[in-house]
Amino acid sequence: MTHRTLRSLTTGALMLVAQLAHAQDEDMAGSPTTDKPAAADATGSSSAAKPASASTDAPAAHAEEAKAEPADAKPAPATAAPPTEGLNVKINDWSLGLYGFAALNVMHDSTQSFGPAAGNTILQRVGTFKGNNNQLQFTARDSRFGLKIGAPATSWLKASAVMEADFSGTQPTESSEQTTYITNPLRMRHYYLKAETPVVDVLAGQYHDLFGWGGKGFYPSTLAFLGVTGQVYHRQPQFRISKTISSSAVDFEIAAAAARPVQRASGLPDGEAGLRLAVNKWTGIGQQGYGQPALGPLELGVSGIGRRFEVAQFVEFPGGSNTINGWGVAVNAFIPVVPAKSVSDRANALSITGEFSKGSGIGDMYNSDLTGGALFPTLPNPQSRGIDPANPPPIYPANIDSGIVTYDGNGKVKAIDWQAFVVGLQYYLPVAQGKVWISGNFAQLKSPNIVKLTPIAGRPAVYKDAQYIDGSLFVALSSALQIGYSFQMVQQTFGDNVKAKNYRNEGGLHFFF
Repeated sequence: MTHRTLRSLTTGALMLVAQLAHAQDEDMAGSPTTDKPAAADATGSSSAAKPASASTDAPAAHAEEAKAEPADAKPAPATAAPPTEGLNVKINDWSLGLYGFAALNVMHDSTQSFGPAAGNTILQRVGTFKGNNNQLQFTARDSRFGLKIGAPATSWLKASAVMEADFSGTQPTESSEQTTYITNPLRMRHYYLKAETPVVDVLAGQYHDLFGWGGKGFYPSTLAFLGVTGQVYHRQPQFRISKTISSSAVDFEIAAAAARPVQRASGLPDGEAGLRLAVNKWTGIGQQGYGQPALGPLELGVSGIGRRFEVAQFVEFPGGSNTINGWGVAVNAFIPVVPAKSVSDRANALSITGEFSKGSGIGDMYNSDLTGGALFPTLPNPQSRGIDPANPPPIYPANIDSGIVTYDGNGKVKAIDWQAFVVGLQYYLPVAQGKVWISGNFAQLKSPNIVKLTPIAGRPAVYKDAQYIDGSLFVALSSALQIGYSFQMVQQTFGDNVKAKNYRNEGGLHFFF
């Protein structure tokens, strides 16, 4: 790299900082709202000439992706300031974009069941201390930032990379509340490279799973942290190949991916594949999670996953393993019922999101926290070991995470089945050009075999079905600042048919850049 390029990169970084300060000054002075769609999944999405899906593929929240200059374009002198747009800068045909948001979320729960994210965590039952008492949480841990770097494009290749992080890293099991809410560790959220060619596109690194078409505009609108109960929501390292056939009327995408196996002992990657259809002239407004609304086309997606498990024999000292397969299918839809043509004027726009999923051995795909309470049973103990501390009872050395597979009463390995649907609606009121909007979601999750696979004594600790409902109100105070309120209810039915509920009131304030 030449000294000239190094000087240009340094100048570009300084320009990004200056541009951010300038953008904040303009916003505080009352600058008008821009017509630039933002982020799916509360990140950002760049705008395009034709309507694009509300996707996290292009995460710069307030700027269009810079187009490559002609090959014979004159390089700018080293002393000249690089061209900028929003929080994007271009240096010697390289592009650099900064995006993200600062967030404060406040949650009040009727029980002490959940952390900041509720997801599919097991509820505390009535009659327990945590099930009888409420809690209040303040957190900024969902704040995040990201960089998108684009290399000089050629006639056959456009290469880029995305690095995105938040503050939801793993905490020690016995961490204090001070540590949990204030000194949150950094977490790698997305980190991938993308190579786009006229033949196929390649994505390699950590990104949303292809199963469920994550990041493509299908997520529900809600102030709750994604994924909600029963929603396919997962990220992991993968190698993906896709091909999009585009026209002015429709886009058709076909994709396949080899992803990190849920069990490394399986020796094989998870296989994922999907088909997606977008109707480009039928556009509406979609909000992903509590991100900024974006203009997107009607979309339908179908996807599947296949995986293999090599589960250690159900003995204290396994000498072999038992093999079983897992699978899953998902259907997703984004349907603009009352279309919209512009993000800046979205009054009366009405859209529906929907997802149906079903599978066996796929509990981890539901936000990585769905176990239903299922555990491996205890090993037989005919010698009554454990009476003498020097001779502890036998312990099964599981080689796979809980909640995916287990052993039944006959000693046969079985995958745990799950089926779910999530339906959502979002309506943009005829107030301030749709800058005030409401949304609601209903979800149901159930397992037809988790109770049968659990010993009778352990059935009160597993849940066989769950229902989720929420309603949210959002107000865009400016092109960057957004506030919201949400009411959420989760109900779970345990293996002994006892029900538990949690009611959550949540408020949020978010600044997007």
